[in-house]
Amino acid sequence: MYWKMEVRKQAPLCDAATAAGVPSAIMPSLVRRTNEEAHLDGAVNRVDIPTEEDVDIDLREVYFLIMHFLSGGPCHRTFGQLWNELLEHKLLPRRYHAWYSRSGSHSGNENDDGLSFPLSYAQLVERYPHTEKNHLVKLLQQLLLKSSAVSSGVPDAKNLTGADVPTLLGSGAFSLLESERGRDAKQVCQGENYLRWPHLQANQVHGLSLREIGGGFAKHHRAPSVRAACYAIAKPSTLLQKIQIIKKLRGHQNAVYCAIFDRSGQYVITGSDDRLVKIWSKETGFCLSSCRGHEGDITDLAVSANNALVASASNDCIIRVWRLPDGLPISVLRGHTGAVTAIAFSPRPGCEHHLLSSSDDGTCRIWDARDFHINPRVYSPKPEENAAGAKPNGAKVNDPAQFSSQRGNQILCCAFNANGTIFVTGSSDTLARVWSACRRSDEVVNQPNHELDILAGHENDVNYVQFSGSAIPARSFSADSSKEENFPKFKNSWFTHDNIVTCSRDGSAIIWIPRSRRYHGRVGRWTRAYHLKVPPPPMPPQPPRGGPRQRLLPTPRGVNMIVWSLDNRFVLAAIMDCRICVWNAVDGSLVHSLTGHTESTYVLDVHPFNPRIAMSAGYDGKTIIWDIWEGVPIRIYETGHFKLVDGKFSPDGTSIVLSDEVGQIYILATGQGESQKDAKYDQFFLGDYRPLVQDVHGNVLDQETQLPPYRRNIQDLLCDASMEGFVLFAVLVH
Repeated sequence: MYWKMEVRKQAPLCDAATAAGVPSAIMPSLVRRTNEEAHLDGAVNRVDIPTEEDVDIDLREVYFLIMHFLSGGPCHRTFGQLWNELLEHKLLPRRYHAWYSRSGSHSGNENDDGLSFPLSYAQLVERYPHTEKNHLVKLLQQLLLKSSAVSSGVPDAKNLTGADVPTLLGSGAFSLLESERGRDAKQVCQGENYLRWPHLQANQVHGLSLREIGGGFAKHHRAPSVRAACYAIAKPSTLLQKIQIIKKLRGHQNAVYCAIFDRSGQYVITGSDDRLVKIWSKETGFCLSSCRGHEGDITDLAVSANNALVASASNDCIIRVWRLPDGLPISVLRGHTGAVTAIAFSPRPGCEHHLLSSSDDGTCRIWDARDFHINPRVYSPKPEENAAGAKPNGAKVNDPAQFSSQRGNQILCCAFNANGTIFVTGSSDTLARVWSACRRSDEVVNQPNHELDILAGHENDVNYVQFSGSAIPARSFSADSSKEENFPKFKNSWFTHDNIVTCSRDGSAIIWIPRSRRYHGRVGRWTRAYHLKVPPPPMPPQPPRGGPRQRLLPTPRGVNMIVWSLDNRFVLAAIMDCRICVWNAVDGSLVHSLTGHTESTYVLDVHPFNPRIAMSAGYDGKTIIWDIWEGVPIRIYETGHFKLVDGKFSPDGTSIVLSDEVGQIYILATGQGESQKDAKYDQFFLGDYRPLVQDVHGNVLDQETQLPPYRRNIQDLLCDASMEGFVLFAVLVH
């Protein structure tokens, strides 16, 4: 590596003036006037800064470093092939004759041109013994450190955060090239909200909270999106070292099977088998509202994308919609004839009030959550006689037994894709179905809509489904179908939003990928990419030969729950035999079989902005935070001997909410819980379990006070679970 001769060296101004015969007495005024003119003209050429074009690289040295690096790795055939090609094209460094010996006489080497002759790889290794096999890697490491120190403005590179370090293959603001970074800086834009890091959207309180968890994220211009910054993040152990259980609360008398955060992370919403939905403040730990009206167990909760509404589903066949955070009833959605199994708000922009529901009656519906007077769009499977000849996934189905009757079919789960344009369901007939959420121009009013595709491959109930990319809400992305066949199936895992994963109690999971549009009219729109089989559990250690052999009992290997990792590179599944299995979504290979739980796990969630972190909680009362890249547990939290039945990360990743079988919820966060110290363990309203009266539309009033339940909450004070001591507490307060 050397500098070109065109690089100019500028002499000091005073020396140049003296050489030109300028009197030294007028030098200060000349210097001052020259500087002023340069300032006014905006000139930046007072010091010639070399650019990338001014620096020349001897490519022979680069080839040698690449070859030297390959010699120490596993690619021996590549090393040999490169050796032959470099010798053939004479691309290795040459040895030059000293200037006094360049007489043109031949040195005996057939390739000697009188000035130099080529060296072989072995000769180069002897000539440069100081160059180690990882010399190229060290140069790149030094380049990364210098670039990160310059970009952060801190000379000490030891204090760098992960977000300040660019990547070798980065572009724009992540590029190591100054010219590319400068060009990108001129075109900086905030980007869409859904692609911004949580700490870029957060206020000062959330920013301090993020700093508390140990990530050390500065205000960083280098990560405008989760996609771009996925590999410039803090290690999981650093990120979670300060999260602990800070509060345990009880506000339900039965199991809390639904516990979620709102979109801002300020509130926790819980739904229980005691028919109550409660809204809590995460910051203070107080119960803010008790939403009454359901006559059955709460089966699911969902929060709208604009964070204005929360919907609750129940096995009383009704969906109720409430306002956040005061619990004001908005609408009562009635129409299902079976238990409502799952609900989800649409992530599609402009359709935040559209609510999807699935039911045991075999249908799905999309409602307007704001108004029960608007008829929902009804989705039901094709009739049995038409389904017998359907072609799910390209395979003609001639056996009608594979498709259950419409009345006996139960839809167990549903999920939108990241764009909100389609959704997928799992049913008790072993099938998953894909439906369109968009209204067609030729749609017949009051007629059910049928599925776009049928995904057949399981042998038992399809109990959980999910689209890739659902962890990050995304807008609609258009794809050029003419180029689809020229790229791998997972071109960019961050934007792979239409792959589907389904799981079943048959002990398997399946990844489905969309076909090219040219096949949509002939075969199914999705095809099975990988059938992920659950491996057998690890063998326990056996006694030495001659000792009694341990009898191995068969263990169930059904899949309880399955999720995509944040970057869509992995699929995680909670297995009935207490394990967490991790598969590579690119090739379907098993990456890890994680053990740590001693009982079944039904809680599985991924971190909202760190693709390495996942959480599981089980019936053993343990919550384990995993590093899914390394396959090791990072933190283990013990909450007691009660079964944990639900849990979620907060949207900013700094908190976790858990719920158990006896009505307790646990808040895991940073700090010492000072803001929650005034919150009592038991938090019930006096009217929580009082009788209600209901009109023909499903609206309810408290029978004793003839007030809407949310109005009675304002009047009543919190009390313990026995409802005793309420009067004494009220006297003390007044």
